[in-house]
Amino acid sequence: MADSTSLDKRTADVGDAALRPGRVLAVACLAHGMIVIDTSIVHIAVPAMRAGLHATLPTMQAVVTAYVVVIAGLLLAGAAAVARYGAVPMFRLGVVVFGVTSALCGLAPDGAVLVAMRASQGLGAVLIMPATLVMLTDTYRDPDKRAKAVSIWSMVAGSPVAFGPTLGGALVETVGWRSIFLINVPVVVLVLWLSARHMPRTERAARKEPQDVPGQVLSVVFLGGLALALAEGQDLGWTRPLPVAASVTAVVALAAFVIRQRTYAYPLIPGELSRAPGFRAFVTAGLLLFVGYNGLMFTLSVFLQQVRGYSAATTGLFFLSSALPITFMPLVAGRVDARFGARTVLGAGILLSLLGGVLLAAVGSRAPVGTCLALAFIGIGFGLSTVPQITLVMATAPAHLSAIAGGLMSAGRSTGSLIGVALLGGLQSGNGIAAPAFALVVIYALMALAAFLGGRRLPASALRAE
Repeated sequence: MADSTSLDKRTADVGDAALRPGRVLAVACLAHGMIVIDTSIVHIAVPAMRAGLHATLPTMQAVVTAYVVVIAGLLLAGAAAVARYGAVPMFRLGVVVFGVTSALCGLAPDGAVLVAMRASQGLGAVLIMPATLVMLTDTYRDPDKRAKAVSIWSMVAGSPVAFGPTLGGALVETVGWRSIFLINVPVVVLVLWLSARHMPRTERAARKEPQDVPGQVLSVVFLGGLALALAEGQDLGWTRPLPVAASVTAVVALAAFVIRQRTYAYPLIPGELSRAPGFRAFVTAGLLLFVGYNGLMFTLSVFLQQVRGYSAATTGLFFLSSALPITFMPLVAGRVDARFGARTVLGAGILLSLLGGVLLAAVGSRAPVGTCLALAFIGIGFGLSTVPQITLVMATAPAHLSAIAGGLMSAGRSTGSLIGVALLGGLQSGNGIAAPAFALVVIYALMALAAFLGGRRLPASALRAE
């Protein structure tokens, strides 16, 4: 990591010490892990929040979904801001916004305020997510070093998703539900202090092309409408006015967005990026990866607490069988990636996830040990897949479009989380989970197909960058 990088070259002033890539990686991991954990930690706290705020169940569902809806809807706009104004300034702004709104979440007097502040948290996250990946891509130009850095980033970013229920259950039962938000405040202070010491004060000139503001608005309307339709359709019913209106709005916005992108000289998603061989396929693979895992996590969390009657802490411990491999497998993936190639590692991760889905469909809810074993396979597969999926997305994207590529990848993953919760959660009924497990198998099979198609289209330059 001692090699000179592009980020090293474009800054001559980072305090009294030269910029160190490892410290950039540490700051990026800490910040990204902080925002990722808020997508999963809240699930466990829903019963306690509802009792403490005397709120309705739909309000609590809005608390869960508001954060992800804003992220899914605004990530492309956040990526455009990072590309235009620079990764480091937007990163710091996002961290400040996230810290302030986290404190306000923890102090919320009622459910309505909590929903509003959760949505505001998402505003900080949409700047942090693309900024961290751009900083790593710019800092680690050597493919092997970049793969190792991304593996560490994936481990730190993925472990909060896995351990969120466990940590959330412990905090709720020992300190109270407000602590799951207030714990972000000291982390934000630490991130800002570290970024002031170890991040560059100047960056390369950002892109100054005219901004596609109408395209950004249409992307927000489309992704937000899709997210709202998925969230409310599961709760209210798919034929109710709100989900139907949100779905129609999303379809219209998507059609207008496509037309805009094809006719505007400086589109939000440049044609050079969308036409890059393999890019769309690997973004789709990431979307399906998160459809599967986050949908399963939500479904099992509800099943174990409401059907099996487990406590929040016990439910959190149940997920350790997938949490541990999700945490540590990215490090393994980073090592074997350089030897066998990203496509091979991604394929192995998908196959293991598929095996776990088949096992879960076979044992259903009848054998807790079998369910834990299935979760272990799924966790291993998820942990193996995250690094090569990121590597392949960024390798297929043109270097000067890395911010938009990272934003699209993150938007796909966030949208996948929403689809998974709506799809698998809507299939769960009665005293079993066979239907969601079967859907999980189909999702992983589609992910395998996307990865295969993407791999066939990889250009020689991307193969070398693996």
